[in-house]
Amino acid sequence: TGKELLAQGIHRASRRAAQPFIAVNCAAFPESLLESELFGYEEGAFTGSRRGGKAGLFEAAHTGTIFLDEVGEMPVPLQTRLLRVLQEREILRIGATEPTAIDVRVIAATHRDLAAEVEREDGSFRRDLYYRLNILRLSLPPLRERREDIAELAATLLSKVAARLRIDAAGARPLVDALVEASTHYAWPGNVRELENLIERLVVAGDQALAGKRGARAALLELAPELLHAAAAAKTAPTPPDTLRNHRAQEERERILAVLAECGGDRAAACARLGIGRTTLWRKLKGQGAA
Repeated sequence: TGKELLAQGIHRASRRAAQPFIAVNCAAFPESLLESELFGYEEGAFTGSRRGGKAGLFEAAHTGTIFLDEVGEMPVPLQTRLLRVLQEREILRIGATEPTAIDVRVIAATHRDLAAEVEREDGSFRRDLYYRLNILRLSLPPLRERREDIAELAATLLSKVAARLRIDAAGARPLVDALVEASTHYAWPGNVRELENLIERLVVAGDQALAGKRGARAALLELAPELLHAAAAAKTAPTPPDTLRNHRAQEERERILAVLAECGGDRAAACARLGIGRTTLWRKLKGQGAA
């Protein structure tokens, strides 16, 4: 849904903007590796440890921001260590005897309902850690529920993808504009990640996709047919009966009120114009809240 983009935006808008921003997906590492990645280790802490030890990601983010994505996947023993970091503002490397003080803003994200999980008997997420993290809660709805963000997200992702691939974004910009216009009815099941992957496809295609085509929309039909198919399906979808009924009732109400206004409020004259009886007129106006 764009959780990391939001975390980066918070970081860039803060007084820590010039300091490091470190993102880590807690679901991407086994427990033993996640511990060493987050907290670091001393030389000789375990077999295969690096000479001189290694600083963890919390130390790397010192004075800046660390973004813990999918924090709900963190094993309970590591949750205990994270809680101590948040409470004491210090970390203890694996194998160390003295803690290291840190100054880090922590932003955490999850797709889980942690409020429900802390109530479970299996203790899959620590209650005290939940309340320590849940200071300011921001909920990101899926992309299909905030279509007004798509244009700005697309522009940001276009710059990001073009920079990463070292490709001029200008060639893909007409395609991205066509994508934004065509995505009105698309459900975006893959959320922001799907949008980014699609934009990468357009950046790679670039000018070559437009060559010999009758505009960006025709090129988009080949590169992202799912968008245009969704738009076409929305146009041909039958109008739901309730929507059609409400639309007709609204039209009838507007016509009756217009005739009444033309007749100066004279209901007998309005009935004559409309070709209905006074009882029918009264019933229709009452049903529409205008009697």
